[in-house]
Amino acid sequence: MERAEKGQTSTFSVRNPEFDVADEAVPVDAGVRSLRAWLVSLVDLVLMIAAIVVVTIVSWDVAELWTSSSVRLGLVVSSVVVYVIGSEGLYTRVQARRWPGAIVVVLRAVAVAVAAFSLVSFFFAVSTSSRRWMIVVAISWAVLLSGHHILRLARRGDGARSRVIVAGSPRAALSMRVALRADRRHGYEVVGFVVDRLTDDIPTMVADMALGSVDDLPHLVERHSADQVMFCMGGLDGDRFAAMTHRLNRAGVHVSLTDLGEIAPRRVGMARVHGRPVVFIAPAVRFGWPMIVKRAVDVSVASILLVALAPFLALVALAIRLVDRQSPIFSHTRIGKNGVPFTIHKFQTMVAARDDLVLDLRNDNDGPVFKMSGDPRITRLGSVLRKTSIDELPQLWNVIRGDMSLVGPRPLQPHEVAAAPISFRDRELVMPGMTGHWQVSGRSDTAFDELDELDRWYVDNWSLGHDLKILAKTVPAVLRARGAR
Repeated sequence: MERAEKGQTSTFSVRNPEFDVADEAVPVDAGVRSLRAWLVSLVDLVLMIAAIVVVTIVSWDVAELWTSSSVRLGLVVSSVVVYVIGSEGLYTRVQARRWPGAIVVVLRAVAVAVAAFSLVSFFFAVSTSSRRWMIVVAISWAVLLSGHHILRLARRGDGARSRVIVAGSPRAALSMRVALRADRRHGYEVVGFVVDRLTDDIPTMVADMALGSVDDLPHLVERHSADQVMFCMGGLDGDRFAAMTHRLNRAGVHVSLTDLGEIAPRRVGMARVHGRPVVFIAPAVRFGWPMIVKRAVDVSVASILLVALAPFLALVALAIRLVDRQSPIFSHTRIGKNGVPFTIHKFQTMVAARDDLVLDLRNDNDGPVFKMSGDPRITRLGSVLRKTSIDELPQLWNVIRGDMSLVGPRPLQPHEVAAAPISFRDRELVMPGMTGHWQVSGRSDTAFDELDELDRWYVDNWSLGHDLKILAKTVPAVLRARGAR
């Protein structure tokens, strides 16, 4: 396999002479690859049976251990639980390996087993104790969830990691490897890359870890004992991807499609158009009951804080009047949702009526959003207010009025919006906020390109849960005063 001269490309020419790409991959090692799944399911079954035995010995009588119909039925129920977990894909499927997914699958399996147990008990008149079987259910949940959590932790070790081959364009494949190494919860080890073309400008790591061409995948999977192949979007056309997926699945290898960017999984779905699978991305939720709840939380929390902090806010206003001898409140025009301007309120932290100095000052940011270390317009009291973000508290009134939200992209000035790229306008699809994604990420230290990326991610992936996470991170970010200016 040789790389082309500068500016040129080449394809992989080295192949196993005994391997014919026209042949189907024979699933001779499918059972070997699923051995770990069978072992995990067997452990689950043993743990469930152990839970029943323990409850029987402690709560009932040891003599009933092999004679009680409830115990024998419990053994059947344990098998049902393991079967349901297996059918849900927890033992093999990648998306179920995340801890929240494992919880949902296990709880669903136990619920199905309990329902089946109840029906069988009713129809066959099996006498049981509801209280005792609730103990069995509770122990089953605890045992299974603990076991799968331990398994998830074990996957972080090299000995229990799934071996993955990444296929696609060189840079997309390398980016996927970086992501897999950064998120070790899935337990993946990238054994190599598969790309059709090598050029002189591709990352060195891709060239060093290149295994062969896409057509060689079934053979490469066997040679490197890979459990899964990840295709980066754009690496293959639809028909070729479908054919290769069929061949790999027959060999017991899991196939996944990656590189959808930072789109929330809940927005991604599947549909069929004339028999062909289509991946669709639902728009971010910006209406309906989630937004109603968000607005209700905004008004409630802002009202409570404004009333509770009223004496403190009055003292701050008085201090500004006495120390800086100027109006305590600074009002200025900002651009809100849908590009509608509104008047924002803050405590005065700068020398009044000196916005013209902006033209003569050096912008520390690399974009249209003005940020400067040691801004000479900031007063001594204003510096304290800005570092502690106390100057932002009057914006609670903007939240109550409906100009702003507690969480959202920071509102920009009209001239900043005019100078920003078109992509930056996506932030206007949602209401601006007092705190947001980039405030808790780095506050004023965040570079402009990163500000743009963080704001667009928030707009595209908004959820109530994400807002709560940002609110929870805001207090530590303010206390650290990192990046505050």
